[in-house]
Amino acid sequence: MVDELVRTLGLAPHPEGGFYRETWRSTVPVETPRGTRSVGTAIYYLLPRGTFAAWHRVTSDELWHFYDGHALTMYLLDERGRLETVTLGRDVARGERPQVLVPAGVLQAARPAGDYTLCGCTVGPGFDFADWEMPRGEELAARHPEHTELFRQLSHAST
Repeated sequence: MVDELVRTLGLAPHPEGGFYRETWRSTVPVETPRGTRSVGTAIYYLLPRGTFAAWHRVTSDELWHFYDGHALTMYLLDERGRLETVTLGRDVARGERPQVLVPAGVLQAARPAGDYTLCGCTVGPGFDFADWEMPRGEELAARHPEHTELFRQLSHAST
């Protein structure tokens, strides 16, 4: 199923992990402290079993949407070190949410709870890799030692 989704949706590897494809980029410009950006962007994002979205930070608000597969466990860490765990999925009665907002500047990581999670991310102002950061797990652990194990689990060796 994962190979079929990658092929059919035209997905490519993402530096955080998993696969993605940008599906929309507004042609309306907006000025930000980081320069001119698109008002908004959207992507498909696929995380197969055994993969994860490594800890990263985006300087814009990011709204995640659940599409298919199994739920996605998301970890959100604010600048004070407060960790929130939320589940992106369709079983609202069990506490899952079909949309999860990650506010601008909040560290985030995610992993699928089953064979795969197909979701989407809408970003405003629009996503630009210049506004994206993937800190090293060791750097994060030095700042927030109480979460060292989670940083180890959800960071890539090269980050």
